[in-house]
Amino acid sequence: MQVQHLDHFTLRTSRLAQTRAFYEQVIGLTSGARPAFAFPGAWLYAQGRPLLHLAGFDPADAALTRYLGARPVGEGAGCVDHITFRCTGLPAFEQRLAALGVAYERRTVPALSEHQLFVADPNGVRIECIFPAAEQASWTVDAEGLATPAGSAS
Repeated sequence: MQVQHLDHFTLRTSRLAQTRAFYEQVIGLTSGARPAFAFPGAWLYAQGRPLLHLAGFDPADAALTRYLGARPVGEGAGCVDHITFRCTGLPAFEQRLAALGVAYERRTVPALSEHQLFVADPNGVRIECIFPAAEQASWTVDAEGLATPAGSAS
């Protein structure tokens, strides 16, 4: 077996509408076709591929349990630290975050100079959006890549 790329990730959420809106409005994914599962959910797309599958969580939903199994859903991402989207258009993304009032953290990867913005979705899952070094960042960083106080998050 050889892994070629990330196919998709799935989030179970009791905040289906808010989570869908976050990934559409903040991250820029688009809703698209989803198989007719017997439980609520949404598939969100990037570049024509369903990258994120949302499953509406209700502990009493027998169809969800039958299909995906029984698992508790809580705040945060459990042992997952963060999920990363490779992106372009850093200045426009910062403008969108500001317009939506979404708090974020800024970093620049040492040696690689790739720019990172971290946000949290409505479930507490940490999302990283990483941009090429060639794009202009609005912040400066210290030796470890952390934004300096003058470039602190919005």
